[in-house]
Amino acid sequence: MNTLFNPENRFWSFMNKITDVFFLGILWFLFSVPVVTMGAATTSLYQFTLKQTDDEEGYVWKSFVKAFAKNFKQATILWLILLAAGGFLGADLWACMQIAVPGGIRVVCLGVILCLCLIYALTALYVFPILSRFCLPVKTILTHSFIMAMGNLYVSVTVLVIYVLFGVLAYYITILFPVFMALAAFVSSYFFRHVFSRYWEETAKAEQEEEDSFS
Repeated sequence: MNTLFNPENRFWSFMNKITDVFFLGILWFLFSVPVVTMGAATTSLYQFTLKQTDDEEGYVWKSFVKAFAKNFKQATILWLILLAAGGFLGADLWACMQIAVPGGIRVVCLGVILCLCLIYALTALYVFPILSRFCLPVKTILTHSFIMAMGNLYVSVTVLVIYVLFGVLAYYITILFPVFMALAAFVSSYFFRHVFSRYWEETAKAEQEEEDSFS
């Protein structure tokens, strides 16, 4: 009985995380309202949820605002790049559906564009988690996002499914949209942590081999 009411047991620790995620969702929504700031807000969200997977999270407000200010410039650039790429693919998809072309050519073009849209979506999933975890240039973040997305396809598709499921819930319970998006980030952070841990191990191994070659 004493264990049940111990604030440090796994149940209460998990409930604390969920409570934090609830407030994170509200902060993410408020900081995303200008739209152009959504990249920085999403990076801040992931920085906190990824720390939650390691039980290293701090105070929600302080951690979120600090991460928002720190990553604002890079996150905004990346967000605008993703918006532009998404808009381009959306325009291509619209054109493919509207322009009069033979049926066979339309099917092939539509298939190619849909494949590119899927690759885009899977790559975009990694951009802000990577930015929240690593200090890398914009080009490198985009490159690593693509490599990790394609190199860990089962994880990428799983995370995409998680967002789709929470997106459907948000569609039917619109008022909880920010919370569902934060929950999606929280759940997917455990998958990203698995991918990133492999990256750290490979990087550490490469650095050790490089040191050994000079010794």
